[in-house]
Order: sequence, then structure tokens, then C-alpha cells
Amino acid sequence: MVRARYVAVRAEAPATQVSTPASTRAQRFVWCLFDFGNSAFPTVIITSVYALYFKRVVVAEAGGRGDELWGLATALGAFVVFLTAPLLGTLGDRLGRKRAFMATHAWACIAVTALLTMTGEGTIALAVVLVVAGVYCFEMANVFYNGFLPELVVRDRVASLSGKGWAFGYAGGLLCLLLVLLLTKGLGVHERWLPLAVAAWYLVFTLPTILLLRDAPAPSGRRDSGGVWQKLGEIRRYPSLVRFLVAMFFYLNGLNTVYVFAAIFAQQSLGFTVTESIVLIMVLNVVASPGALLAARVAERCGAKQSIVWSLWLWLAAIAGGIVAASPELWSDPATRRVFFWGVAAVASLCIGATQATSRTFVGELAPPGMSGEFFGFMALSGRASAVLGPFVFGVLSHARGGDQRLALGSVAAFFAVGLVLLLRVPDPQPVSR
Repeated sequence: MVRARYVAVRAEAPATQVSTPASTRAQRFVWCLFDFGNSAFPTVIITSVYALYFKRVVVAEAGGRGDELWGLATALGAFVVFLTAPLLGTLGDRLGRKRAFMATHAWACIAVTALLTMTGEGTIALAVVLVVAGVYCFEMANVFYNGFLPELVVRDRVASLSGKGWAFGYAGGLLCLLLVLLLTKGLGVHERWLPLAVAAWYLVFTLPTILLLRDAPAPSGRRDSGGVWQKLGEIRRYPSLVRFLVAMFFYLNGLNTVYVFAAIFAQQSLGFTVTESIVLIMVLNVVASPGALLAARVAERCGAKQSIVWSLWLWLAAIAGGIVAASPELWSDPATRRVFFWGVAAVASLCIGATQATSRTFVGELAPPGMSGEFFGFMALSGRASAVLGPFVFGVLSHARGGDQRLALGSVAAFFAVGLVLLLRVPDPQPVSR
């Protein structure tokens, strides 16, 4: 049980009476189910199957620029989110229409995912445009999805529900990967058509969320459109949030880069086959799910910040292990090298769940009533800015080193280290006894 209530925001936020969030068990379940459905997109499209297809087929004749172009495509999508998330997040709150915004972006992402079946050898421009659009719509749907979190449970239960959402997401990504593997290996479906399975999965499992969730009433007196832009300046009124978002900007650079290049790294630096790379991502999802739940328990007992700090230390160890595994001159036995990398991947998987779940929890704790969409919009601002720089730097360094990805992986470690140092400077929330 949580023994203290974190009220750091109350010292920074306008005095507003906190109303107890009201939701049914079914609404909380379908909120988690949305993560179960939409995680198919980053898991199958961005991290594994389509990422490998893009590099092996779409850009096969691009002169070894696969890493660079993939990093550029994902970075451009994130950059558009960076420009628009705070504005649209604020609009969702002020209009009381988060559900409509969430549904619109989710359905657009589903459509774009289906259109990826039109890409093939040499369709570089089309593939890049569709990936940019897909990343944008996926992330914007998540802005409004995250905005429901503080409206569904009381603040002391935010960490628990957030962790369950992430756990559902990893399970959904894993099962969709199993489906894809069955379609390709068992039924002989060509990999070009696999985005259709992802789009169908996304649609089926997010539809209940869109049907059952209900928006909280729009706060009175906050519909003036001029104030939307003004909010970008008002974030300075929340210094703890600002410091946290700066720290998160750096450590999510590392995390987003791992997402974008995990399968590509395994194939290029360790010689994994396509099937082995898919199995790797499946294992990552299996381990990440309990990692998210464990992080939620730690966050409830020790605070979200401490949970993130511990996960970042583990990330630094995992990245160091990845560099060692990618150095063939250090190994006399290739089999031992692979076993070592699987251990490194397991540690990284735990970190993925812990870092993501508790970051969302911390923002949920900081958000004053009626401002969750805005605060998660600012979270998306920081997170998507990080998704621009990290993958782009990795792609450029990998290309500059002729495909040797060790220096690029070192840049990931640097992002985690800077984020950790800055996070340690974020003030701890001060508990108040019940």
C-alpha cells in the first residue's frame, strides 16, 4: 500500500479542488486494452519486421544508407509531434474531446499502416512518407490516451494502472509478433502484406476503448483559443515538470533509439537472421511486461523518480554489454558471444518496461486536475524531441563508420548518462502523511 501522498505539484499548481476520478472496471480495462492493440505498430512496424524489410528490400539499392534513412524517417515523424503535441493536447482538454482526438489519430495510423503494403524495392520516398505519417499519428493518439490516466483513478493508483497499461502493451506486441510469425512461416504470407495484419490488430483491440471511455467535462472558463499558445510559456510555472522533461529528453533519446534499431543492430552487428531478430523482439516483450509491473510496485513504494533512476543505471550496464557483444575481437567463441548478448537483451527488456511506465506515472502525478492532456502533451513534446535526435545520431554515426555500430551505441549510453545526471537534480516529491 502507498503510505504517503505526493503533493509536489500542489505547491506549483493553481489551487484547485481535487475531485475523485470516477471510472468503471470496464473502462479501466479497455484503457489498458488500447495499449494492447496499438503496441502492434511500434513492435512490428518500427522495431522489427517492417524495419528489417525497409532496410533489406526498400532501400536495398541506396548504397548502404539503410540506417541513416530509417533514422531520418522516424525522426521526422517525431519532429512533427514535437511541434504539435502541446497545442493539440491543450485543445483536447479545453474542448473536452480527448476521445475524439485519440480516435482520429488512431484510425489515421491504422490506415497508414495498411498503406505500407504499397512499398517495395525502390519505393524509398513513399516508404519514408508513410513511416513519418504513421509515427506521427501513433504518438499523437498516445498523447490523448495518456491524458485519460489521471481521470480514471485517484493519484495514488496512477502508478499501478500505468504499469498495467504497459504490461498489456508488451503482451499485445508479443502476440501480434507471434501472429506475424505464423503468417510468414506457417502460412507462407509474403512479408509485404504483414502491415495489413498489424492494422487489423490495432483496429480490433482499440475499438472498445473508443466506444467505452468518456471524456471528463471540459473545465469552465478555459476555452479561449489565445490561451492555447500562452500555455507554452506557462510551463515555467511548474519547475519540477520542466526539470523532469529536460532529463527525460535525454534518457528517452537512448530508449527511442533502442526501439528503432534493436532488430537492425542484432542483424547487422551480431549476424541474426530475420527470424532470430523477430524472436529477439518477442523475448524483449515477454520480459518487458513484468518489468513494467515491477516498476509500478517500486514507484508506489519508493516513488516514480527512484524507479526511473534505478532503471537508468541498468540501461548503462546493458548498453556497455551491447558494445562488448558487438566486438568480435573480444570473443573466441561466437556461440558464447550470442549467449552473452541474450543476457544483455534481457536486462534491457526489464529497463524498457520500468523506464516507460514510471515516466508516465511521474507526469500523471504532476498533472493538476483538468490539465492532464496538456501535461501529457508536454511529455510528448519532450519525448518526441528525443525521438528526433537519438535515432538520427545513431544512423549518421553508423553510416560514417561504414556500418560498425559500436560508436553509434556509445552515443546511446551518453544520452542515458546525461539523463540520469539531470534526473538526480529533479526535486523529490514531498510526501504528506494521510
